[in-house]
Amino acid sequence: MEEKNVKSYLEALAEELNGNFTEYSDDTVILTVPLEDGRFQSIRGLIAEREAGLMLIFTSTICRLHEFPNVDFKRMLELNYELGYSKITITDEDYLELMTSIKYKLANAEEIRYMITEIAQTADKLELEITGEDIH
Repeated sequence: MEEKNVKSYLEALAEELNGNFTEYSDDTVILTVPLEDGRFQSIRGLIAEREAGLMLIFTSTICRLHEFPNVDFKRMLELNYELGYSKITITDEDYLELMTSIKYKLANAEEIRYMITEIAQTADKLELEITGEDIH
C-alpha cells in the first residue's frame, strides 16, 4: 500500500465514520472519530522509521498522568494483554496513551480499520473511566 493510498484510505475511512481527517504534516494525520453518546476520540497517524523498519503508527491520548496520579498501572498492563493491536504507553511528555502499529508494507485496509476502531473505542473508554470527561 503506497503512502498516498494510506492517506486516501484514512480520509475515506474518516468520512465513512462521520469523522474528520486533518493532514497535520507531511508524515502525520489526525482522525477525529465519533463514538457513542456524542463522544469523540482523536487519533494521530504517522509513518515512521523504527527499529523494526518502516511502521504505520496510530496513537490516541487518554490523559496527562500528573493530572490523574491514581491511574492503576497494574490494570493498564493487564489490559495490554487483552487488546488486539493496541498497547498502553507513557510518553516523554507525561501522557498516558494508547498506541498501535504495524509494519507499513504489511498494512491493509481491513487491518487499518480494525486498528482505528480498537484504538478509538479503547482510548475513549479509558479516558472516561480515568478523567470522567471527553478531553481528547
